[in-house]
This record gives sequence, C-alpha cells and structure tokens, in this order.
Amino acid sequence: MANKKPSKKNNADTKKIIAILTVILVILLIIAIILISIKGMWNDVIELIKSLLGEDETPSGEPPSGNKPIPSGVAELHGDILEMRVLDIGQGDCILFILPDGQVMVMDIGNENGTTSHWDDVIVGALTELQITTIDYLFLTHTDYDHVREADKLVERCDIKNFYLPVADIGTSGKWGDVYNKALAETYVENGVIKKSKINYNVGAYQISGENWIMKCYSFDEADYPSIKKSSSALNKNSVSPICLLEYAGRTIVLTGDSNEKNEPYLINKGYFNNVDADILKVAHHGSKTSTCMDFLNKIDCEYAIISCGAGNDYGHPTPEALNRLKTYRDLIPDDDYNGFAQVYRTDEDGTVTVQIDENGVINLIADENASKNTTTGTPIDEIDSGEIIQSGQTVLICIKHDIDYETLLAA
Repeated sequence: MANKKPSKKNNADTKKIIAILTVILVILLIIAIILISIKGMWNDVIELIKSLLGEDETPSGEPPSGNKPIPSGVAELHGDILEMRVLDIGQGDCILFILPDGQVMVMDIGNENGTTSHWDDVIVGALTELQITTIDYLFLTHTDYDHVREADKLVERCDIKNFYLPVADIGTSGKWGDVYNKALAETYVENGVIKKSKINYNVGAYQISGENWIMKCYSFDEADYPSIKKSSSALNKNSVSPICLLEYAGRTIVLTGDSNEKNEPYLINKGYFNNVDADILKVAHHGSKTSTCMDFLNKIDCEYAIISCGAGNDYGHPTPEALNRLKTYRDLIPDDDYNGFAQVYRTDEDGTVTVQIDENGVINLIADENASKNTTTGTPIDEIDSGEIIQSGQTVLICIKHDIDYETLLAA
C-alpha cells in the first residue's frame, strides 16, 4: 500500500505550533534579558560563558588573578591599607573609602544638575571592581545636587548601615526629599537579621572610628547651625559641610565638602585645628574663591591637595584665587615635611585620584590619567634592587615588572 501523504491541515498545525513555541521562546528571552539587566548580572553571565569555554585560566606571563599591575612611581605597601578614591565624576564630589579594617564609606555622591551622570560608568564601575554591596557609612556633607544626585540610586543598589546627614528641611529640593525619605526607610541584613539603618546628623563635634582609624568631624553647634531650606543662600547651604580629619598610621586626610568663608573661621575659632599636622587635603568647594582660606591652610599644614571638579565647568572651578593660595602657601612653622604643597591634583585633568596609606604610614598617590604625577612617600617600586627579596603577595608582580626570575628570587 502506498504511504499516505501528510495532509495540508497537519502541516498547517505543525507550523502553527512551531510559531507559537518560537514566540514563547522570544518572550522568555526578552524577560531573561530584562531581569539580568535589572539585577546587574551581566558580568556574572560573561564569567559563566568564559568558564564554560575554558577561558578562565590566567594567560602565560600575566599577573595572578586578583592582582592588578602596579602603577609606576609608587611604593610597595604593607599590612592593612586605607584607600581613598576621589572619583572623576565631573562637577561634583564622590569619594570612596576602603578603610583599613575593611569597612566602606562613601562621602557625597553626585554631580552637577543638567550634566551627564557618571553613575553607570564611574561609580558603578568602582563598586563592581571592589565588589561592594554594603556601605557601612554614607556621609552626605550638604544638600546640593552635585553632592547628593546619585544617593538614592546608591541606597537602592547597596545596603547602607549608617547615614551621616546635614540638618535640612525635607523640601530644600526634590532630590534632597527623595534621598532623605530613602534614608529613613533603609534597612539592611546582618547575620540573617533585618536591621534599621541608623540616621546621624552632622552637628557639632563627633567621631566615627574603627580598628586603628578615626575620623574627627566638626560642624556648627546646634545653637549656631544655619536653617537650611529651599530659599536658603548658597553660602548657608555650603557652610554646613563638616570638616573632617581622617587619621590612620600617623597620617591625616582633611575632608571638606563645600566648606567656605562662613564655617572655616567658625571652626578655626573653636580650636578644632590647633596642633594639626595633616598630609592630604580634599580642597573645598571644587576650588572656589571663597573656600580653603589661607588661615585654614595655615592651620592644617598639608603637603598634597586634590580638587574634584568638572572639565570646562560653568563656575570656573578651580578659580585662580584658590589655585594661587595653594601655590603660594608655605608652612608657618617649618617641619620635616615638604614646605608648601608638593603636588596639586585635579580630577578634570588627572582623572580619578587614589590615595593609599599602609600601616607604616607610607602614602601613595595615583592619578589615573596622568601617571607622571604618581608619587609616594616611600621608595618607588621602579627603584627596587633586583636582588632584593620582597616578602609580600606582590612578589610575582614585581618579578614580572623587573624581569626577575621568580624561582631564583625564592631560592635566594
């Protein structure tokens, strides 16, 4: 008997089923892409594909996984390290700290309204690189957009344990209201327990501390604290920025937010900066002419300055007046440090600026986009004797950098 040919109806039904399955698969694929994007899992997916393809092995001659090439002009560091990154986010402030006990702090997180946001490329990039999902301290100096623009996004992305906030009316701006409400509602999980995040206010003199580090913070006393609301002047809004001294291993970093000619003299007169011999200054208010006054420079006695500002910004920051003060400053009382500022860094010219301090007080300063300004208070790795034995996790990297035979070095 001859085989019966499939009917046209059966063919049509088969095509219909295939079409339906195809549509379902496309829908599922679209949903998967959306979920992966929302959860920020693309890096995980890429790593999984690489591992399935056998591409996870370290190529011959490259540093071991997890280690980054050592920049030129800096020293090898030892023990627990404090790292501060003044991120290049344009006209604004965002400073990321990895503290020596492993805690994480973010001080301000924004940039100028109406400009391109650097949330995705710079801020998320740094958080992803350092695998940060929990922030121990989110410190906002004042309510201006260029300091709080991305704070609500950070609260959505990470668990925040402690907030340090200015005292300001919730209606100061729409952005500030969003940030403040998210801070009030924030919780985090610790050891399987949901906890309420703690809200602290930047009033008077107070301290934040951890293992072997301390940050001393100074602002207006409650009786003198300006009333901050939508109609407040820029002078008052900026002046509530605390001035903080972050101390570790005998070194001090001075952090200023947008401090200005109103709060700097106030805090100087309180005696908070008597007998301070600091090292690194985050210049106030992006280098405005009314901030970082000479009396303040004389009190803190720093050797390195970092200005966070955007290229070609409408404010003319850093101003000639501020740059001239940094250029002409000289120690009132000469000491063993550099007399004046040894180096001034600018994020608009030098990119992200990283400060590293090890447990012996050695300081590295690294300019991402200007290696010629990399510097150290220790012995630069470029000057290490090839016969010297380096007892650290960076030994392999140093061997590669200086063309030293690793086995020979270990046997020495």
